[in-house]
Amino acid sequence: MNKLFFRSATAIGWLCFSGYLLLAPASSFSKKGILGWLLTVVGIAEWEDRLPIDKLIHLTIFWGLVFLWQRVLVVLPFNKRHLQVSIFLNLIGWLFVGIGIEFLQEAMQLGRQFDYADMACNAIGCITGWWLAKKLTPVETGVATKTNCL
Repeated sequence: MNKLFFRSATAIGWLCFSGYLLLAPASSFSKKGILGWLLTVVGIAEWEDRLPIDKLIHLTIFWGLVFLWQRVLVVLPFNKRHLQVSIFLNLIGWLFVGIGIEFLQEAMQLGRQFDYADMACNAIGCITGWWLAKKLTPVETGVATKTNCL
């Protein structure tokens, strides 16, 4: 039960943080906004001009969403078939959110722009989150339970 609570709380927290990052007005991400402050605190503010920080953020957000929610699903009392379907729906659901969020950003008219590259990064994040969570999930071997090796 503690494992389920901790994983759920982490996934919900990441969802709230991600929702803010994905739908906040563009002014929040100026050098004087929250992202500028955060990059300064982390010590990489000068990297913003040289690296595609926006694309890295999209990839990381969707990696975390798929990974964390998949980690919640594996501790729920599902049979093997239901677990596989739930994991598949988790991946597909976040892929659709990753596509839809770009349309929503444009429609909200808060200075955010529709970008196919962001969609691609969202999809890459989803797939890598699913893959890593799958590798960290214990599997039944018939002899003993072990974790997949990376």
